Amino acid sequence: PERRCCPQRRSADSTMVEAMDTDAPAPAPAEEEPAAPPDPASLYRADIRSAQASVERFVTSREPRFAQAALKLMACLRKAGLAAASPTQPVLAAAIASAFGPSHPLRERLLAALPPPAAEPEAADAAGAEGKEGGEAKKRPLLPEMELILELLVLLALIDGGKLPVALSLADALLERVASWNRRTLDPFAERAYFYSSWAYEKAGKIEAVRSRLLAAQRTSCLHHNTACQATLLNLLLRSYMSAKLFVQADKLLAKSAFPEQASNGQLARYLYYTGRIKALQLEYSEAHRCLLQAQRKAPQSSSKAVGFKLSAHKLGAIVQLLLGEIPERAVFRASSTRAPMRPYLKLVQAVRTGDLAAFRDAMAEHAAVFAADGNAALVLRLRQNVIRAGLRNVSLAYSRIHLSDAAAKLALDTPGDMESIAAKAIRDGVIDATIDHEAGVLISSGSADTYSTLEPQAAYHKRITFCLNLHNDAVKAMSYPPDAHKGDLPDADAIKERQREEQELAEALAEEDEF
Repeated sequence: PERRCCPQRRSADSTMVEAMDTDAPAPAPAEEEPAAPPDPASLYRADIRSAQASVERFVTSREPRFAQAALKLMACLRKAGLAAASPTQPVLAAAIASAFGPSHPLRERLLAALPPPAAEPEAADAAGAEGKEGGEAKKRPLLPEMELILELLVLLALIDGGKLPVALSLADALLERVASWNRRTLDPFAERAYFYSSWAYEKAGKIEAVRSRLLAAQRTSCLHHNTACQATLLNLLLRSYMSAKLFVQADKLLAKSAFPEQASNGQLARYLYYTGRIKALQLEYSEAHRCLLQAQRKAPQSSSKAVGFKLSAHKLGAIVQLLLGEIPERAVFRASSTRAPMRPYLKLVQAVRTGDLAAFRDAMAEHAAVFAADGNAALVLRLRQNVIRAGLRNVSLAYSRIHLSDAAAKLALDTPGDMESIAAKAIRDGVIDATIDHEAGVLISSGSADTYSTLEPQAAYHKRITFCLNLHNDAVKAMSYPPDAHKGDLPDADAIKERQREEQELAEALAEEDEF
């Protein structure tokens, strides 16, 4: 006979089993072993292969995004070489030894600049795969774009390592190699070759030695409509002229050359900065201020990128604004990243604003080395007249009548006898509204005039309207449109024929009605 259990007992038994399962201790989880740090050599080798794949896709499809990806990987490879030079340079040497043929003209020179090549960990697997595929991958020639990337990595390793004589010889060979090619797909990589070769010469203090080659390359890039190299070479030539204090030649180059509109923002920011510095030295302060303001806006807005460039632009912009009679914004001096480097220029701004000639002399004497290192010493010396004018304006507002000797004492002039000529020039330039009693030697201030009765409000409105119009034009130029987007609105041939046929039938019908 079957043995039946009551439902109460069955539920009690299940509850007991569930309680026993719940009370049982859970098995301890296995301790996870910490992941091993990635091997820098393996990551470096993988990045080289990724760059090669991007270059091949760029050459095949001609899409610029693949070239940009390869250039970004080149920057990553350089950072990896700086972080761990010993394990990555042998990998680079191994890549060059396997990619460059024995008859390549730069093979021995590149390998001599690097440590002995590292052994490939997948050598056996690669040999087996090549045997199965018939050795097709091994026979594939190296693209000039990838060859240039590998040569640039060696050049950067030499520059970062301080081996400048070897880097200069390699830069010469690299420029000759680039000049021998005539490939449009090589333009983005040739731009970096010119830039880093010029940088090697500048680090060695021989930037004038490469100027003739840069001029020849500039002419060639203009004939070939090579936008990337044209913008880079123009900036390199301007930098070369400015480093040699050849500002007249730099201004002639600016007047006879046009900067390409399709250039990148980085090159445009450099061009505007160099133009602003040249215009400032030639006393064209308004144009210099406009160029420097645009350079600051075109620079990367991230606080961790292009810090040195933005700092140089802010320093030069502050001096140009002071020469224009304006006071720079306080935000430039209060930012955490620029507070310490901008402190000498803050003292200049305070001296010019208050017209304190003694404070200006102290700032000049204390920070003369900083101004000379920044290349702004000549412009800072011009601020002395602005300090005197600001002090004279304050004196004119504070006193209705003051003796010229007392005014000279308040301004702390080196030669008090020049006070009369300084006051006369300030009156002629419209800095102060006053007259001079030459017999009594007294400066007589006139009453304050209404600003709105002058042309100053009109000039301010004109300046703002011009800025808005320029901003609108730049925004329109920066807009991108899909290729052949306008062709979708155009009628095709069949639609045109159909419309012509309908018009002809309508004309015939109207002619028949006229006959009746």
